[in-house]
Amino acid sequence: MGLLDWLQHWLGGSSASLPSLSEKERRFQGLDVQGVLEAHLAWRKRLEDAIEGRSTEELDLSVLVRDDQCQLGRWIYHEAAKTTLALHPEFARLREAHRRFHLAAGRVVQAFRLKGLHTARELLAGDFDHHSRLIVQNLVELMQKEQGLDLP
Repeated sequence: MGLLDWLQHWLGGSSASLPSLSEKERRFQGLDVQGVLEAHLAWRKRLEDAIEGRSTEELDLSVLVRDDQCQLGRWIYHEAAKTTLALHPEFARLREAHRRFHLAAGRVVQAFRLKGLHTARELLAGDFDHHSRLIVQNLVELMQKEQGLDLP
């Protein structure tokens, strides 16, 4: 299963794990797409484990809400920002979805601390998952525009 097939299943609600990407899909304008998507998808489990008590990790809100510290954020604000990618509307949508994803992750943790598990679960399944899907979708759309990948 390639990236586009996986994306279609994942956006449709399937929890299929990310496949090993083809060389064309794996690297994009200096970005390790495979690594970024794996790290991105791991955030949901990381947050879920934290609020469900399956982790002792203390998530620092001041770090969590920063959208320029992770691999994708560094690429968005540094390497990609200096290229013609930054001129594409898909790039602007990716940057905004990524910013909102980090804010949503922070809200999940804050809600858990202030209001409890039920509210945190709702935010995780709602706002967080929504922005998570938008990041992946916008990244693939940007790749499709630049590399001519065929979206289904």
